Amino acid sequence: MKRPIIDLHCDLTGYLAWIEGSTALDEDIIGCAIPHLKAGKVRLQTMAFFTPTEPGSSAFTLKQAHLFKEVLLAERDVFTLVRPEELEKQVLQEDKIAMVSAIENASGLCDEGEPLANTFTRLEEITELAGPLLYIGLTHADENRFAGGNFTPGIGLKPDGEELLRYLSGKRIAVDLAHTSDASAYDLFNFIEKHSLDIPIIASHSNFRSVYDNPRNLPNELVQEVVRRDGLIGINFLKKFVHPDRPEALLEHILYGLEKAPQALAFGADFFQESGIMEGGESYFHPEHRNATKYQSVLQGLEGQVSEKELEAISYGNALRFMQRLWL
Repeated sequence: MKRPIIDLHCDLTGYLAWIEGSTALDEDIIGCAIPHLKAGKVRLQTMAFFTPTEPGSSAFTLKQAHLFKEVLLAERDVFTLVRPEELEKQVLQEDKIAMVSAIENASGLCDEGEPLANTFTRLEEITELAGPLLYIGLTHADENRFAGGNFTPGIGLKPDGEELLRYLSGKRIAVDLAHTSDASAYDLFNFIEKHSLDIPIIASHSNFRSVYDNPRNLPNELVQEVVRRDGLIGINFLKKFVHPDRPEALLEHILYGLEKAPQALAFGADFFQESGIMEGGESYFHPEHRNATKYQSVLQGLEGQVSEKELEAISYGNALRFMQRLWL
């Protein structure tokens, strides 16, 4: 039995924007190509607009928003825009893949040397093109003008990050912890509490540090904060965050999540272009997790260990309820 899938994070628009001549059918290069999404029964896919923090970041994000509208949504037999008022119907009854956009790195809204006001103008422009945003991440791996990233430990929330949080309060856009430093995440929570801001929380493509120790994975204290705020945690399929040598560790992350965060757990596989290899000739993914067809085999691997209700919660239920609370 194939269960419908909601996924919280892929980089298909970044792939299309970065690689000349690329298409959404390139199944040998990117794990979220259309054939993979169809075979995996993905019914709602988050298209995260990724950009590194560098000159031209904001232009690259805007390019992806145009591709979202003008290329992906033009595939009318495949994709459709998410309809907040009909989410359950889209996920459980329709055959098309609903898309929702997100911003992986707030540098994509405002370059480092620009006036901060450009952030809010571009955000409005992007939502005009791509519809409602599911979430915004303050950083990528490194620090930027908004906050510290996963690989800049000790660097927390910055004044521009505080202003972005103030702006987002009440806007029905979640903030993503997937790439924040621990210091940034704790600062973010404290700032939200101190100023009584209305901002949902998500960790769109993050695993658990208690299962595999990596700065990209969430420590248990942050897991509990996400749970306390009725947030989401999307399981990441990249092997350097699962475990470099043990593909079965993915199921261990899921089982840990079901123990610690049963109402928060979802998929956020993080498929991006790799051309099959990374340095040394290895794939970024274990073969068992290489593309979007693998959601179903991962769920099958859990059968007998967890209930059908828990399998449905992971595959789509938790994410669906979060989005309904966010938008309706």
